Amino acid sequence: MKPSRPLDFIARKLLYLWIRTEILPADTALLNIEPDVPVVYVLDSRAWSSLLVLEHECPRLGLISPLARITAPALRNWHSVYTVSPHQPFKDWLQQQPKRSRMLRGMLEVLQENPELDVQFVPVTIFWGRPVAKQKHALTVLFAQSWNLAGRIRKFLAILFHGRSTLVQFSEVIRFRDVINNNLSIIRLKVKPRTIRFRDVINEHLSNDENIDNIQRRLADRQNEIKTAALGPDTSLRRTLVRDLLMTPLVQQAIRKRCEEDNVSPYKAALQARRYLYEIVADRTSITIRVLQSLLTWFWNRFYSGIEIHHNEMLRQLALSHELVYVPCHRSHVDYLLLSYVIHYEGLSIPHIAAGKNLNMPFIGPILRGGGAFFIRRSFKGNELYSAVLFEYLAKLVAMGAPVEYFVEGGRSRTGRLLKPKPGMLAMTIRGFLRYRSRPVAFVPVYIGYEKMIEGKSYLAELSGCEKKTESLLSSIRAILNVRGNHGRVSANFGQPVFLTSVLDHHYPSWPIQEYDDGHRPSWLNDVVSDTSQQIMTRINQAASVNSVNLISTVLLATPKQHMDETQLVDMVELYASIIRALDYSDHVTVTGLSGAEQIQRAEQLRHIRRRKHTMGDIIYLKARVAVLLTYYRNNILHLMALPSMVACAFVNSHAISLEHVVRRVSLVYPFLRSELFIAWAQQQLPDAVGHVTRILVEHGLLIKKPDGRWHKPRPSSIEYARLELLSKVISPLLELYYMTFAILVNHGPNRISQAELVEQSQLMAQRVSMIYELNSPDFFDIRLIDNFLHTLTQLGYLSVDDGGLLAYDNRALEAGEDAVFLLDSNIRSSILQLLKSKPP
Repeated sequence: MKPSRPLDFIARKLLYLWIRTEILPADTALLNIEPDVPVVYVLDSRAWSSLLVLEHECPRLGLISPLARITAPALRNWHSVYTVSPHQPFKDWLQQQPKRSRMLRGMLEVLQENPELDVQFVPVTIFWGRPVAKQKHALTVLFAQSWNLAGRIRKFLAILFHGRSTLVQFSEVIRFRDVINNNLSIIRLKVKPRTIRFRDVINEHLSNDENIDNIQRRLADRQNEIKTAALGPDTSLRRTLVRDLLMTPLVQQAIRKRCEEDNVSPYKAALQARRYLYEIVADRTSITIRVLQSLLTWFWNRFYSGIEIHHNEMLRQLALSHELVYVPCHRSHVDYLLLSYVIHYEGLSIPHIAAGKNLNMPFIGPILRGGGAFFIRRSFKGNELYSAVLFEYLAKLVAMGAPVEYFVEGGRSRTGRLLKPKPGMLAMTIRGFLRYRSRPVAFVPVYIGYEKMIEGKSYLAELSGCEKKTESLLSSIRAILNVRGNHGRVSANFGQPVFLTSVLDHHYPSWPIQEYDDGHRPSWLNDVVSDTSQQIMTRINQAASVNSVNLISTVLLATPKQHMDETQLVDMVELYASIIRALDYSDHVTVTGLSGAEQIQRAEQLRHIRRRKHTMGDIIYLKARVAVLLTYYRNNILHLMALPSMVACAFVNSHAISLEHVVRRVSLVYPFLRSELFIAWAQQQLPDAVGHVTRILVEHGLLIKKPDGRWHKPRPSSIEYARLELLSKVISPLLELYYMTFAILVNHGPNRISQAELVEQSQLMAQRVSMIYELNSPDFFDIRLIDNFLHTLTQLGYLSVDDGGLLAYDNRALEAGEDAVFLLDSNIRSSILQLLKSKPP
């Protein structure tokens, strides 16, 4: 391991004629190395080349050389370097007993005799180049950084191909005493301490052999954490993984049950289980990842003008201690590719991605599978064997620490709002964690925002009432070939993680000491799944990226016939951007820094808006078909505009009103909007939030506070009033739909109409109103909006279903409805009531 000094010097000089290194972290002060405590560097490899790099870099960083003797006199027998890898790993593996380090044994004995001494271990990992997805040439993939053991020839070729992008990653200090003293069994799963003292590793209740084993294991674990964060876990071959999964108790039990139910032999049932697994399990390969990386680089450069990434700083550190489950919003097929692309360029492992079985098409399916996708069926209710193999596979990934990605919404949103979460994959992840409890799980919400989606035309057709087309190989190829033009910028904002242990602590504090039995699932599991899903969806919205298209769509869609003077449009988009910034909704929300004029220019470049020239000032307008599609981009940020718009509604329909009355009126509608839009403020936070919004509107001149404590709207003839009225129309369509549905229910009377009939009549009525008032907003009569409204009414106790399936309501609902109507424009209210009276029998 340790060459002679002259040979070491010559070899190091020759090596550095070729290689170039990058040091992480650049500031070694972040390592928290204490200058008065002896240092020992920990390498994962016994390779001479790694030692040469470390010996060259340490003096440059002001650190002690690894070949120097340990500074403490009692420890002078040893050099300042230790390797995790044994001298003969295969022999140790055959004996099933790791060889105990003489160096660690000697250090342990010295520290036992000298209580004042300690040793700092500094793990150092040398990456010869980056992982496979970082490579730019096909040949370099063969020698890219991986978990494979490298012989001398392979190591030489790795240095030859990748030496000029060598990464030297220092990890935070591990202290000898910490590891030994903290060696008692840990009951609760928590993040491992970053700094561990040698003395804390030593446990007086254990023998020296046991203490040495624990030290070696802790040092090896830290090296594995670093490599896993960069390369992903060291996974088995696909066929080996399938074999192991088939032998798990849950799958064996499901196989026996399939034998009994279908009267088939155990062999045939096992074959079916294996077919399910081969249908599901990913088969990541270096070549596939390399090809995809090249294709995606070309794709982004060809069709997009950039990818903006925000709040990604915490990912690398989080990957060291947690199992990462990426849970992005789902708006485009590009989401799969974008997130993997971004994660790899962060130097982290590509996640295993849950994809719908409909994407497992000839040619395309194997490519996606080779890139890390695993395919699942949309529905497998009643198929216990399929459910068992899927659960065991996902649980295995979680137990191995392999990053996973799936869409909690299930499918792509066709309206631009987040869909209601489907808890299937989330429940399996939580169950898998509770069973294996290997690493704490962190769900990482990701907001993905587009200025222009490649599926725009297909979404437009679906929003206009056409059926969703089934994906096929031919249609996929045709869609790829038909991509044209510039699609602007894409934003990937990482939200605040949801830590599963925190949710479990909240719902069932004694979970760490309870055995989990998947056959008898605890009653609190459903609450944990529901709470986790709600937190994920809320935090996705808390990481929203507000771009030019979002703001312009929000303004223009609220105007009559979607026309507006350019100067007024500039003022309004800047006003909305300013309101969103002042909201302080979340420190993860990002808002475009472009001026109003620059935003209009950008939307024109993307062909979202049109311009009509005029001597007194140009008119910006939307074509009818484009207006339908732009409702999608408006809905992306509707959760941010909902409360300001509701406050505006309260004032537009009242000349002067107290803040208490504003809070009361908004509170009546807020539960429905919060449920639909995943708004962050809880109901008890609403008074403070409404007060904050009201003060923001005062600062922008949209409201006036009088000395008597009441709040007034501006003069109806003023520009400020026109802006207030326009702001109120952002949320008005949703409020009108709620009012319309409730009015139909009251018009029929209690116990006179079923929910299905009410939904159908509400949708038809909304379509009529949309035609009469020329509302280019198909989501105005979206069935899911009506269903969710009725569901929330039921949850609040305003609505109930009798034994015959008919809906009944109580007097509280009528009183609430009478007060809430003041948020609606009186003309719209009258029109809806007239339509109800003129409805044919």
